[in-house]
Amino acid sequence: MDNDFILVLDLGGPQAVEMARKLRNQRYYTEIMSRGADEELFRRKAPRGILVVGGDGYSEPFPKAALALGVPVLALGGAARRMIETCGAVSEGILLKEQASQITFKPCPLFDQLSESDRYFARVDGFALPEGFVSIATTLEGFSPAYADLERRLYGLQFYAESNDPDGAVILSNFAEKICGCTPIWTAKDFLEEEVRYIRERVGNGSALMAVSGGVDSTTCALLMHRAIGERVTCVFVDTGLLRSGEAEQVRNTFEGELGLKLISVDAGDRMLNRLRGVIEPTEKRQVIYEEYMKILAEVGREHPEAEYFVEGTIYSDLLARGSSDAVYARRFDPGKRLEPIRMLFKDEVRILGELLGLPRALAARQSFPGPGLAVRCMGEVTESKLALLRRADAIFREEIQLAGQDKKLTRYFAILDDTRTVGRRLGVTTREYACVLRAVGEQGLASYTVGKLPYDMLERAAARIIREVPGINRVTYDISPCENTFVEWQ
Repeated sequence: MDNDFILVLDLGGPQAVEMARKLRNQRYYTEIMSRGADEELFRRKAPRGILVVGGDGYSEPFPKAALALGVPVLALGGAARRMIETCGAVSEGILLKEQASQITFKPCPLFDQLSESDRYFARVDGFALPEGFVSIATTLEGFSPAYADLERRLYGLQFYAESNDPDGAVILSNFAEKICGCTPIWTAKDFLEEEVRYIRERVGNGSALMAVSGGVDSTTCALLMHRAIGERVTCVFVDTGLLRSGEAEQVRNTFEGELGLKLISVDAGDRMLNRLRGVIEPTEKRQVIYEEYMKILAEVGREHPEAEYFVEGTIYSDLLARGSSDAVYARRFDPGKRLEPIRMLFKDEVRILGELLGLPRALAARQSFPGPGLAVRCMGEVTESKLALLRRADAIFREEIQLAGQDKKLTRYFAILDDTRTVGRRLGVTTREYACVLRAVGEQGLASYTVGKLPYDMLERAAARIIREVPGINRVTYDISPCENTFVEWQ
């Protein structure tokens, strides 16, 4: 993309991903950088402009390196307050908090095509503006939620472009194109053509192994590699024994049959369960599974010395969650021989790319599944008997969701097996069996989701079926914990 892009600087919070995706949806390429970056890194990246977001509730100062680069800067939310204070403004306290007000935009290239609208403000502070800055918008009460140094092209808005917000989309587009001079050229089709060329140049006449799970990310990446180098890529599927009901067979059938890709399948169920014996803590579970998985990939790599490259289906959210550009890879492979073709794509972009590559519709709609699999949905020690209960309960819940047509409203829905045993009754006999928890969410971003408001009669049917058809579970609950306090997964 050369330097025709906007750098999104994350000061903390979920907004960086949301704003970056909004710009990409308008075909402007973006990259995200975490707070703490130095001026030299900014200069190496050489973006056309910098969007600084987040910082609400965080104590980190505004990065002066962003101001020193000499390119346009747009700061949103808490970052706007940090920027103006860094430039010498004096705070006059909070003027508005958690309320809506009408906003009028003054003549400014950032607000071309806009005049006034109603907007929700989480917080608006008053400032005695420093030299060079002027107010560029006012609320109905006469407050200034936006200001700018037009000569230095520094803009601060104490609000965000919210969901389904046409004015916010216009502001971001104006910043990218009219102020920064970016061109809206980012599309999945252009990415596909460019990445195929890059892979062919990088791999040359070599061959590659690629770890696949059957999910959207790794399958799309495998199809991309196959488009680039054909039969010289071999997929490696490790059946950890921690997949949902019927998934291992589905993965093998899809890759070898429907997609016609070369596949090495490794049955590692017993091996993984042996390593997990006695492990209860979630962090330790993840570490054990990761270590064993990487050992298996390294073994496959040693058995295929002709494969010079190792490929992973890492996507952008994986990269951001790690806080590093270094991805995991099989230890036999030198880092210079590692490929992550879709590492700069968000999940929705991966799905679009998959469709271009012929990804089966059923796979394109497949919900996200954690890397450690059912181990993180099985509370306490993971055993084969507990996994069997969880698989059956999960399959019933997913079937009821789909029969009720609720799957189109949700991004993830699954069962969790609690380690608690409760008193119940089965065939007139008192029992002590496991409790099962159902979870359904609609994700809106990297750290934001809504709890699925499922019809009560559907939940009743699912609960009744699970208790009746899965001996070993005698109690079913539905988790409605909000994202402000919990994660989607329990572990």
